[in-house]
Formats: sequence, C-alpha cells, structure tokens
Amino acid sequence: MLALFEIELEVLNDGGIPQTHGHMVHGLFFNILKQTNPELCKVLHSMNCTLPFTLSTLYKCGAHPGIMTSAVEKGKRVCFRTGLFNDELISAVSLAMNKAMITRPISIADISMSIKAIKLLDTEDIADLEQRAAKSADRLRTFRIDFQTLTCFRSEGRSLLFPEPRLVISSLYRSWEAAGGYNVSSETLRKIVENVFPARYDMHTGMLDMGKYLLSGFTGYCIYEADKCLGHKEKSVLLSLLGMVRYAGLGYKTTMGMGQAKCTIIEEKD
Repeated sequence: MLALFEIELEVLNDGGIPQTHGHMVHGLFFNILKQTNPELCKVLHSMNCTLPFTLSTLYKCGAHPGIMTSAVEKGKRVCFRTGLFNDELISAVSLAMNKAMITRPISIADISMSIKAIKLLDTEDIADLEQRAAKSADRLRTFRIDFQTLTCFRSEGRSLLFPEPRLVISSLYRSWEAAGGYNVSSETLRKIVENVFPARYDMHTGMLDMGKYLLSGFTGYCIYEADKCLGHKEKSVLLSLLGMVRYAGLGYKTTMGMGQAKCTIIEEKD
C-alpha cells in the first residue's frame, strides 16, 4: 500500500526556521514514532537499503513542499508531508501521529508547535497503480517532473546535478522494490533508459549546509519524451514507476526533505 499524509502544525512562538532543516523533520518523525513503536524505529535505523518512506521540509499550509519562508509567527500554521510505502509503517505512523496530536507539543529549531491535523492526501494499492498504468500506457509520450525541493543524485561521492533518465529511473525502481512492486528485468529497464530523453528544462542549482558538509542540488522542472519505439510493456513499466514520484520522491536524502517532486503525465491525443 502507498500513502501520502500531510501533518499540519500550529506555531506556538515566533522564530526562524533555517533553510536546512530536513534533518530536524527527520528527527521529529522518529521521536514521534518511537513513542508508540520503538522496535520499528530500530528496524528502520538498521536498514541498509532504500527506506520505505520520505519526508518533506516544512511548507506553508495550502502550498506544496519547497514553499517556505524562514520566519514563522505564533498562531500561523505550517505543514510537512510523509510518503509511506509499507503497510506496517502506514499503520504505525498513523497511530503515532494521532497520539502526538493529543499529548505534548513538539519542537523544531527551538520553535514549539502542536499537531492540529493529520490529512490523508492520497492512498492506493501498488497493484491498482500497475493496472492503471497498463490501461493508459499506449498513450504515453511526454511527462514532466517538477523538483520542488533541492534534489541531487549521488555517485562515487559526487553530486550529479542533472536528472538524467538513468538516474530518475534507477531511483524510482529502488523505491518500487521497497514498496513490493513486481520485479522488472534489467533488459526492460535498459530499454526504457535508452529511449527516454530530456526535451525541455528550467532548473537552478543551490546548496544546503548539512552541518558537517555542504550538499549541492537543483530545483525546477524537466520535460521528458519517450521514444515511439517503446512498446506497451516498457511504457507500462515506466508509468508504474512514475506513479511512485508522489510518494517516494527522487534521488538522495529523501527522508530529510530532499527530492520532493511532482510528476505530470501528458498523454498523446488520439
């Protein structure tokens, strides 16, 4: 099961949120979950693979991840999102957040906040995602990805600052596997990567101060086109993987607010 929750917080005192605060949301998430399910926290901390969740940075209520000012005022509300793709985790997070809402205030960057609402923005079974992709695959030609928070891909200790198809597809496939999606052959993935091309883009680089190191990334959008040589099978797989963007994000440190993204499919007309 895939689920996307939005947690709405009321600010209890004036203050400022640093630009780099994804690690603070990450810490808050685990502190809340630990109150009701410490064993699950241990399991997540020990996992040496793609984790089955993502977290956004804080953003203005009514907006989307990436829209935030540094100053916050008492009485105002901010939000963060968590994408979950594990049944046990969905149940555990829902329980933990609801318990935290009726107990003590929480804190981010020395600013006290209280949880006011827990909204389920979207949910779907991965099998339904597959079936929907299969039905509309033949009309797929163009899609757009909006990188809403700073995004980067890492290779051999370096930040890669352009969302090449091979990086996007491999990132999504790792999340797909973490969510329990069906196995896709390396040949099918290779054919998809070799026949999806960036068509237009508008992106800007930036840098996050992660405390002990600086991390480069980019925001903006990229429009991709799938070559007509891709068959129904490959397009169906591609659409299934793109369905993960909303929940899993893209690239590096998606559990600390990076890589929040939105995918828009532009179907071919008859």
